[in-house]
Amino acid sequence: MSSKIVNLHSNRYKPIEVIGQGSYGIVMKCKDQLTNEVVAIKKITDSYFYMPEVLREFMILKILNKHINVIRLLNIFRIKSCLYIVFPYMDYNMCQYINKYHPNGLGYDLTKEFMIQIISGIDYMHRNYVVHRDIKPENILITKNGLIKICDLGISKMLCALSFKAEPIMTPDMGTIWYQAPEMLLGTQKYGPEIDIWSLGIVFIQCTSGHPIITQETSIEQYQSIVKFFGVSIKDQKYLNRKIKKINKVVSIKYIRNNTLKNVRMALNSNFPQWPIDLIEIVSKCLEFIPSKRKTTKSLLKTSYFVNGTFLKSFKDNLNNKL
Repeated sequence: MSSKIVNLHSNRYKPIEVIGQGSYGIVMKCKDQLTNEVVAIKKITDSYFYMPEVLREFMILKILNKHINVIRLLNIFRIKSCLYIVFPYMDYNMCQYINKYHPNGLGYDLTKEFMIQIISGIDYMHRNYVVHRDIKPENILITKNGLIKICDLGISKMLCALSFKAEPIMTPDMGTIWYQAPEMLLGTQKYGPEIDIWSLGIVFIQCTSGHPIITQETSIEQYQSIVKFFGVSIKDQKYLNRKIKKINKVVSIKYIRNNTLKNVRMALNSNFPQWPIDLIEIVSKCLEFIPSKRKTTKSLLKTSYFVNGTFLKSFKDNLNNKL
């Protein structure tokens, strides 16, 4: 289906039920009577048409339209004072799916099936110079047969190719603090795709355990809890603080000493002793405290967690069944 404007007087989409609601309007489950497909339609009222988030999402979705793990924009049309955006219908977001079917975590194999799709989708975004900035389970959609699509690109940021690794000035306070990287919590204005990598690490933990790992109410409390949980050294705390102070002024932070844990790998091993080595390895690569030490999505897809054994072959063989 193309993204061109449809006949506003047609009865193409038949509403089935309302499946979501927000300040912008509602999301409806509908039947596309032209293609016989079930779709989701986001209804946006006139007062939200020209909000930066709405316009940005249109632009980015137009570009990111060729990957099975990123939500596609199927159609846009307007009726009177409302704008309607058509997406493929998905059965759950990841938070709903975990709560309903796997409240104690997805387990090793299902986590791997989900995470390879999530990382592949983010890798596609990064290759197209888009930073998502709000990776969390609510923005990861799932069909009943396990196909993943990343959605909600309203606060995503598209950078030019030359600046993608050059840390251009960016807006701080983006995303949900439970999934924000430490440098974001401190208010840095220079960051890049490595912030999505941190979020992937937190999602990894939620997939395996069934719940988010650190859930504070303020940015500074979240930051301090990260430092304590992962045993971040005083040296690394000072390094990150100095780096951010060169970019923009931040409030001085009380450094936290931890004499038990020495690195993220040790912290994961201590808190999740049942985890196998390859899972600890890939999650620790995502949750490096210093942003430059985090691995890229391309590198993550090549770790032993995914490439060892027969997983990749069996996953590719089964992928067509999910489509």
